[in-house]
Amino acid sequence: MTETTPTPHRRRGAIGRALLALVEAPVAVAVLVGLAAPWLPPRPYWWAQLVAIGLPYASWALAAFGVVWLLGRRWRAVAFHAVLLLIVGVRAGGLGRLAEAGTAGPDDLVLTTFNVPQSGPSREALADSVVAFVGAAAPDVLLMQDAHVATRVRGPSLEGVQVEAVRTRLPYRLVLPARLANHPGWQSNSTDVPVFLREGAGVEVVEQEVLIIGVERDPDVSLALRSHLRWGGRELVVYNVHLRSFGSPKPWEDDAVRLTSPSTWAPYLRQYRGVYARRGDEADQIADAIAAETLPVVVAGDFNSTADNWSYHRLRTAGGVSRTDAKQAAGGLDWGRTYHAERPFVRIDFVLVDPALEVTSATTTPVAFSDHRPVRVGLRWRDGVEGAETE
Repeated sequence: MTETTPTPHRRRGAIGRALLALVEAPVAVAVLVGLAAPWLPPRPYWWAQLVAIGLPYASWALAAFGVVWLLGRRWRAVAFHAVLLLIVGVRAGGLGRLAEAGTAGPDDLVLTTFNVPQSGPSREALADSVVAFVGAAAPDVLLMQDAHVATRVRGPSLEGVQVEAVRTRLPYRLVLPARLANHPGWQSNSTDVPVFLREGAGVEVVEQEVLIIGVERDPDVSLALRSHLRWGGRELVVYNVHLRSFGSPKPWEDDAVRLTSPSTWAPYLRQYRGVYARRGDEADQIADAIAAETLPVVVAGDFNSTADNWSYHRLRTAGGVSRTDAKQAAGGLDWGRTYHAERPFVRIDFVLVDPALEVTSATTTPVAFSDHRPVRVGLRWRDGVEGAETE
């Protein structure tokens, strides 16, 4: 039997497919790493957490390559792309994202989480903007991050302008435990994660405490405020969380950074490696506290991590409970990206909801006075859930 000699056309086709696979390989690897990142501890696998930030964008690129393989009728390659994209789709909320977005009912508990640092053209402008937003959103429970409060033995408390504006100009009560954090990295008896309750909303505080996280003098340490609340005849625990950020400056804001010069961006990689390790340790401490709870738990705030990162997964599943990502469960095709507010490219602000509660709505709002977009969520108790009733 004589061997068939490949025609020039077939040889060109084989070369073209090989080149296509070579070009696509980094994209496919990025998707695989991003899918694995929630289960990879961030201390040794910090680089996987960094890659996972771009998973949505890598998935779009993978889909584009999949179309090319489809047009070329390379069915094994098409099947490979389809499986990966299916996994990405399920991770992002699956068919539930295709449902019509819901709205909170009059009897639902409305909770808003909002990172709103003290910035902008003036204190007065920030105060007016915060009051206008909170007044329109009218959440029953408002969780702030990057909003400083420090209590003193003598004299009034020291409050950020955004905190003071909500407390004095709107029907909201600032609720804090008597003892706040005395962590060396912060002012004595202070917090940056205050909680507000709307007057007449039927939400009561049973108890509160600040979680003391970390041991070093570190202004970027993660923060968490635990609030045991009573609402609708039942009780729940809400954690207001602000996980450690990457710090400043950002590499995209540094004029000295050149992609073609590794020496200019290598220091940022070393910085991020340390941040991922410490953030992971601090998320572990918060997750351990959540795991010890006996009541339904809602975890909300600024995670400084995407839904494809280890820290998010650790908090979402703390104590062996599979909590619902409110934005994914609420329906609607809106991705819900929250950072940077002006042109958001990632979703790092979350509300993770215990199975005892049903998510009725979840929205993000474009704002011009913060670098984060707020997340507003409607919740209601599920019928027949044990362990949530007030005794």
